[in-house]
Amino acid sequence: MFTLTLCALFALVTVATALTLVDCWIRGRFIFEALQQERALLDAGFVPMAAAVEHRPRKRVRYDALAVPSRVSAPRLNRASTGPARDAA
Repeated sequence: MFTLTLCALFALVTVATALTLVDCWIRGRFIFEALQQERALLDAGFVPMAAAVEHRPRKRVRYDALAVPSRVSAPRLNRASTGPARDAA
C-alpha cells in the first residue's frame, strides 16, 4: 500500500513538473518571437515610442522646502547639572 501511494505521488509530481516546463517553454517562445520582431524593427531603423502613461510631467519642486532653515535652535541644556527636583512635595 505504501509503495502504491509513493508511486502515485511520484507520478503526480512528474506530471506537474512536465506541465510547468511546457508552460514555461510556450511563454518563452512567445517572448522570444516578440523580441526578434522588435530587433528586426530596430535594425530597420524604427525608433520605439514610449507609451503615453510614461510621459508624465515632473512634480514641481518647491525651493523653499529645500532651503536650510534660517532660525537658530535653542542652546542645549547641560545634562550633568540637571538632576531630580529637590523641593518636590
